[in-house]
Amino acid sequence: MSSTSALTQGPNLPSDAAKRVRFIVNAASNLAYFVFSAGLMVWYVPYLVHHLGPAAYGILPLANAVVMQAVMLSDGLNTSAFRFLAIDMGRGDAAAAQRTFNSAAVLISGTCLLLLVLSALCVWLLPAVFHLSTPVGEARFLFASMFLTTIAAIFSGLFGTPTQILHRFDLRNLARTATLAARVGVVVICFAVWPANLWIVGAALLISAAVGLTCEMLICWRLAPQLAFRPHHAQPDRVRDLVGLTKWSTINMFGALLMTQLELVIVNLTFGAEMTGRYGSLILLPTLVTAIAEIVVPILSPEIMARYAAGDRLGIERLASSAVRLVGVGLALPAGIICGFGHPFLSLWLGPAFADLDLVLALMSGHLAISLSTRVLFYVLTAYNAVRVQAFISVGAGLVYLGVALALARWSGWGVASIAAATALVWCLKNSLVIPAYCARVVGLSPFAFIRPLAAPLIGLAAVTLAGRLLCDLYALTSWVSLAAAVTLVTLAYGVGAYALLLTGADRRVLRGAVGRDRSA
Repeated sequence: MSSTSALTQGPNLPSDAAKRVRFIVNAASNLAYFVFSAGLMVWYVPYLVHHLGPAAYGILPLANAVVMQAVMLSDGLNTSAFRFLAIDMGRGDAAAAQRTFNSAAVLISGTCLLLLVLSALCVWLLPAVFHLSTPVGEARFLFASMFLTTIAAIFSGLFGTPTQILHRFDLRNLARTATLAARVGVVVICFAVWPANLWIVGAALLISAAVGLTCEMLICWRLAPQLAFRPHHAQPDRVRDLVGLTKWSTINMFGALLMTQLELVIVNLTFGAEMTGRYGSLILLPTLVTAIAEIVVPILSPEIMARYAAGDRLGIERLASSAVRLVGVGLALPAGIICGFGHPFLSLWLGPAFADLDLVLALMSGHLAISLSTRVLFYVLTAYNAVRVQAFISVGAGLVYLGVALALARWSGWGVASIAAATALVWCLKNSLVIPAYCARVVGLSPFAFIRPLAAPLIGLAAVTLAGRLLCDLYALTSWVSLAAAVTLVTLAYGVGAYALLLTGADRRVLRGAVGRDRSA
């Protein structure tokens, strides 16, 4: 097969039937990975807490929160590389794709050298900045491992672009599965042989990073063998193009990270290492709700781009409105279950000592049914090239969050609940009011066009939460069996009620069309 044909075979426009099959395969692959990762992490977090202790475990999410600040650079770089590579591969221009790939590789290499210097400085200053309950050497090694893992992930993102361009989410998820299995497997094996410590956890991170990068490289060369790593093919003009697009994506990610990754930093500086571990243990659950949104939302991006290219504003409005409502109604179930059954779940999962954090958990998770449902609108803004204002909105919201969180932590007397409350407040204001109104203005619609669909997930969230609280008050849910039975009852009732009462006829047609039962969708 020639390099040109290898490039063009993926981007060729598929038939409607092929689109439906690929959508189902990708969604099923994302769902399978979510089930695997969610089940594994639900078991892994209490495993680490039990073996390391809450205070020592708290170093893990704290390190992740600090290191995630580097992700804003990697996401911006990979977004720009994805865009230019997608254009080159869509045109069948193998030479241009090779230049873009290597220009991105050179840019990423330079960025990673800068990150190495900043990482070394952060690791050195670690004991002077944070409250640590573990030996300094262990904490420093864990932070260093996190930084090196992030650098490997940046390169993995570049090599992983062909899987996104060619819509091979199934291969992408295989690589992610192998990476996660290595990370957990190494820790479990070593803890069985040696005493539990953070040295082992850090080593597992490094090994899993090597596994992930190797898998992404092999898949990249299998799907697009012409994308060889040849730095001399990089072009200064293409590097400048990549830097220009990266700039606004990075600014936007910076604002988002202010709201998502500073929680534990503020908790550590304000409430100490022990509370950092307790709060950090809860983060897995809202992360899982976010992962549920990622099962479907990214797959909608090509559909929005296609409608924009065709000048179909009405199609964009219909798709975006239905997507906001459908995603929100879907997320209302897991978010509501967490809010409604938080007390018995925490008691069974992490132990009775964590049950008093159920309100904090509800504040961390409940708003996601609303704030995550509008993520599809980000693709609309990208299609209309309106990311500059979005970036300023994100940074402004991040700065507001920082001020509100610090003020509530100091003066409200709410404890760690103040941090979760600040996050929920700012996320809801940004994603349920400002972004939908701005997106509607960009498309040329009423400011409330994308706000009205949020009523359905809000009603669904309230219904599931109240049902869960009522069952907790009526029955003693003291075992996994009784808790599962109560959750199943609420899930079945919500599924029927949501389909009949919360969705519109257009929403139902979209659902039937996604599974191939409605040809008109």
